[in-house]
Amino acid sequence: MAHNVSRRSFFKTSFMGAVAVAVASAAAAKETFNPLTAEAAEIVAPIKETSEFPYTVDAKYQRLPGNKLLYQRVFDPEENKSPLKFKHDDVSKITGKKDTGKELPRINAETLGIKGRDATLTETGGIFFSHHDGTVLPLRKDELGWRELEVALDVAAWSVEYKFNGFTAPGSGPGGVIAHYPFNPVTNESGTEPVVIQGMYSWDNSKVVERRGQGRQWKFDSGEEASRIVKKAARFLGADLVGIAPYDDRWTYSTWSRPNLKPFKLPDGRTEFFPTDPYKFMKGEVETFGQTIVEADWEKYAGFQPKSVVTMVFEMDYEAYRTAPSILHSAAPGKSYSNMGEVAFKVANFLREIGYYAIPSGNDTGMSIPIAIQAGLGEAGRTGQLITQKYGPRLRIAKVYTDLELVPDKPRSFGVREFCRLCMKCADACPSQAISHEKEARVLQPEDCGPSENPYTEKWHVDSHRCLSFFAYNGGDCGNCISVCSWNKIDQWQHDVARIATQIPLVQDAARKFDEWFGYNGPVNPEERIESGYVANMVKDFWKDTEPTK
Repeated sequence: MAHNVSRRSFFKTSFMGAVAVAVASAAAAKETFNPLTAEAAEIVAPIKETSEFPYTVDAKYQRLPGNKLLYQRVFDPEENKSPLKFKHDDVSKITGKKDTGKELPRINAETLGIKGRDATLTETGGIFFSHHDGTVLPLRKDELGWRELEVALDVAAWSVEYKFNGFTAPGSGPGGVIAHYPFNPVTNESGTEPVVIQGMYSWDNSKVVERRGQGRQWKFDSGEEASRIVKKAARFLGADLVGIAPYDDRWTYSTWSRPNLKPFKLPDGRTEFFPTDPYKFMKGEVETFGQTIVEADWEKYAGFQPKSVVTMVFEMDYEAYRTAPSILHSAAPGKSYSNMGEVAFKVANFLREIGYYAIPSGNDTGMSIPIAIQAGLGEAGRTGQLITQKYGPRLRIAKVYTDLELVPDKPRSFGVREFCRLCMKCADACPSQAISHEKEARVLQPEDCGPSENPYTEKWHVDSHRCLSFFAYNGGDCGNCISVCSWNKIDQWQHDVARIATQIPLVQDAARKFDEWFGYNGPVNPEERIESGYVANMVKDFWKDTEPTK
């Protein structure tokens, strides 16, 4: 006992002890320091829980309309009437560095053959989506990471999200819509006119009515038992992490929205529905058909009022993310989005089978990040993304709303906010300089925000127009911010090191340097990531190694 007290006292008071653990080599740490760092982290930087939402939400806060989400606004014809605007035309005045993003709207317009003005938001989105589904190859299609081979893997990874989930990734909802061709089992022929149905994120709760009518609603002994069993079911069915959040109306979009679709005849005779005119796009013109917008009403569209939200995290592939900003990296979120729909569908059906209403949801319906924070799964970082202790920001989130009353988990703090104040790697790595370099998060006011950013909440600002502009130019997603994040690791011990570093004044300013000393996740400078050959080498490694890194 005396030995343990002495060691605890040493870790609590010794600056050199914590630093020695922090700068230990990766190989040695994995074998030797893992228990040591975990114990040191619990003493120096214990994980804290709180009963309240951990970030300030001003009394003026209002729910965000779903039709104002960035990827929903792309389909609003009004957004096609004037050039896209950034919140800051030239961020070099703020950062003191060259603004590498301010010319992107002009470059994207020139991609469509437009001279003399910047691209609109609709045109920018049109370029992005045409690359995203493989219709148009990236500008850098001859380079490793952007070749048709990498594009094919990307499209394949996203294919379930597109073809079976109903592509709610842009926030479309309620639920996803898919169009499949009827099949004749006698002749083995497919029809040419599709049938439009709900996808994996189906809002069909008819099974609940049936089960309750049969007197088959399962009764749990307690809320604790119900929470444990639902979490076990979600993990068994494929979620990587699971937490329970109380239903909080603040995070439900005030409106639900999806782009309008129109039918177009394809050269092979089939009819397919599109939110943009594909034939006009091939001529350099982007035309959209508006949005269907409804007031968010749970009783009307789902048949119940939620009480709990089963919140699930899905890890994204580490090796693919090391290739960011190549198109290959985009296959990682695509695979997770595809998996999300399947697992959310299964979890919702588990709840329906035992007689409880359930609505599976991806990015639609409500804000996933604050819900995941309330579910105790992580903290919000500088980019506004969820950062978990296990995967960092390398994840996607699905949720299942239910009328089953579960015992919610508590929000947890493990050093992310303190680390993000000082690190800024994501901001430095952003090719379009969309991420704020301000040291402190603050309650943003309307004048601080673009049309798709909700004010009156405590966070760092991210300019989504800059982000999408680079996505369009790049030929797909980017991923630099996630790739270089100090919390993006495979093994747990590095996260414990980060927790320690945020609590020791003399180490705080060097916290991000630990990563760079060990060479984790490549150069931070976005140009150097490509020009140094790092991205090309990571792409080569990805295709050579058939065993995934864990």
